[in-house]
Amino acid sequence: MSEPNDLDDVFRQPPPAAPPIGAAIAKRARAISAPPWNPPSGEAFAASIYEQERRDKKSRDIAFGAILLVIGILVTAFTYDSASHEGGTYIIAWGPMIYGAIRVIKGLAA
Repeated sequence: MSEPNDLDDVFRQPPPAAPPIGAAIAKRARAISAPPWNPPSGEAFAASIYEQERRDKKSRDIAFGAILLVIGILVTAFTYDSASHEGGTYIIAWGPMIYGAIRVIKGLAA
């Protein structure tokens, strides 16, 4: 007997000999069919997982970068507004803005 190449070959082989069963049960028994699909090859499956992880990382980079960018802009705007009305100093939150912009650009370029 040759080695099967895929699931279709496994299900095409004759079933092993079974002990005789009652005629009434044999009439009601239905045949088992092969599954309607073939699984992807190992390389295609690995490539699909890699692509999904790449898309997820791209989305996370864009979302996290946008959040940091907005936080930096809001901190700068609120402290500037407060300082312009009451006097004093204000904070330019350039760290989160620059890092957020880099993450957004990195996510869009990926």
